[in-house]
Amino acid sequence: MVQRRELAPLLSPPWLPSRGVVAHPWPQRLPASWSGQLDRPEPLRYVQVEPAVVGEIEVDTAFEHRRWRHRVWYVRPRLDLSVYDVPLLFGEDADLLWDTAAGA
Repeated sequence: MVQRRELAPLLSPPWLPSRGVVAHPWPQRLPASWSGQLDRPEPLRYVQVEPAVVGEIEVDTAFEHRRWRHRVWYVRPRLDLSVYDVPLLFGEDADLLWDTAAGA
């Protein structure tokens, strides 16, 4: 709950796209494997927001069976950073659900 109270004032709905432009980079429902919850196979619902806030997270690099083994933990918003200061995890053309170039 503290995370929600801290982040809510910083977030806004995604801008409406122009014709042929993607409004949000993630699908409306996220694959259950993105959360690491294998006992819950249904897609995860979430509220899309404008990707304009950088958040600091804690993660480990354990990846197997096409999924991250452990959850990502939110630490805090990074108001000192712009989204343009953060490199993309994958290239522009990468499939976010499965990066075959990485051989995972």
